[in-house]
Amino acid sequence: MKLSVTVPEGFTLYEVLREKGFMKSAYCGGRGTCKKCSVRIDGKEELACLISGPFKGEVELREENFVAEGEELENVEVDSGKTGYGVSIDLGTTGVEVALFDLSTGKFLKSLKALNLQSAFGADVVTRVELARENYEKEREFLLKTLDLLLRELGVKVKEAVVVSNSVLHHFLLGLPVSGFERYPFKLELSEEVEITGRELGLEESPETVFYVPPPLKNFIGSDFLSNVLFLEESGNGDFAVADLGTNAEMGIYGERKIATSVPAGPAFEGVGLFSGMRALPGAIYKVFFDGKAFRFLTIGGTKPIGICASGYFDAIYLLKSFRVLNKEGTFENVKNPLLSSYIREIEGQKAFVLYDDGETLIAITQDDIRKFLLAKGAVFGGLSALLSETKVPEKLFFSGAFGTHLDRRSLRGVGLIPEELPDPTPIGNAALKGASLMLGREKYRKRLKELKEEFAVLELAGNKTFERKYIEGMEL
Repeated sequence: MKLSVTVPEGFTLYEVLREKGFMKSAYCGGRGTCKKCSVRIDGKEELACLISGPFKGEVELREENFVAEGEELENVEVDSGKTGYGVSIDLGTTGVEVALFDLSTGKFLKSLKALNLQSAFGADVVTRVELARENYEKEREFLLKTLDLLLRELGVKVKEAVVVSNSVLHHFLLGLPVSGFERYPFKLELSEEVEITGRELGLEESPETVFYVPPPLKNFIGSDFLSNVLFLEESGNGDFAVADLGTNAEMGIYGERKIATSVPAGPAFEGVGLFSGMRALPGAIYKVFFDGKAFRFLTIGGTKPIGICASGYFDAIYLLKSFRVLNKEGTFENVKNPLLSSYIREIEGQKAFVLYDDGETLIAITQDDIRKFLLAKGAVFGGLSALLSETKVPEKLFFSGAFGTHLDRRSLRGVGLIPEELPDPTPIGNAALKGASLMLGREKYRKRLKELKEEFAVLELAGNKTFERKYIEGMEL
């Protein structure tokens, strides 16, 4: 898979690729000895850590590194007369997940997920919108490449698909201008549902597939948020808050009043841009604890650790705060305890907490990681606080996505991710994908999502004093 990459002076290709999520941290720290950052440039094998900027060109990465098994979903109800295969798609800023169904029975067959290749143009949608002034066609091409890759991996001819996403990716997918997202007041080019073929979209793998694209809500809040709500409502919930804590974090309250907002949290909660960060896949450290003698951890699948996912970061940072290794601002202190200080090392010119090092794999949390983590935490805390200032506290709180699956209540409360008055969150997996699957099966759910769009108000955070105050408060440990 070829990517167009620009490396500025003072950086290496390895650092740029790692920051965008296309490469995991190399054990040698970029000295060219472990050879784990191999890429192809002009047909030749090169080590990305030895390619220094300024550099601009095409870099070829191994395609098999990007696709993994997704979440196991329930079967869905389908309208009579449906045949063939259908796919529900959650088109996320950092990751894309697809689920395959037999439309004649509603049986779930499998799901796959991959890194959104559009990440090459920035970790967040705001950056991608800015870069689109000069790179729109290339950014859209990379988004379509991601879909083509996943649809090809499914190995079947897809008859129809439902795609949910945030508003910016909705516009990129449909080939609409994204300039309306550059400044407040933001403007949607299209706020209606669309049916379109793969050929019209420019998808090579599925030219005959009919894609149903539900309408976004408003501003940066897309059909993925409405799909979350659709799934929760259909599951019998009536007074709740839901937070889909991806790179573009969307959250809302469904009760006496229906109100939603979004914050640019960045990809830290999805493991992207962190020294040892990764998504919740086999080999990810999801649980960190101290047994009185040493820091221990558990990995997804019980395999050798290869990185840390969001819940592991929450546990580790909470422990480091508790042991006063980190201060209120999230800065490493000078630790005198010999046991604790044995875990602290300098990596790439900054202090870091080393959780695992076997000579081949180095897993650490750096000072820069903690800064990014606190920025994401502050944005979420501020957004939820602003919503609560507009309506009463809901009975339930749901976390959508892989983020909350392994999250420990003590760690979550200990680092202050959510306002104290909110109930403990319940993880519900990828509810956006589950809502899209409902719409894939039955027409009535497409109608209901459009009704929810009209029922929800949007809270603008530009100039919101509660958000500004709580955002700063949320950036502290």
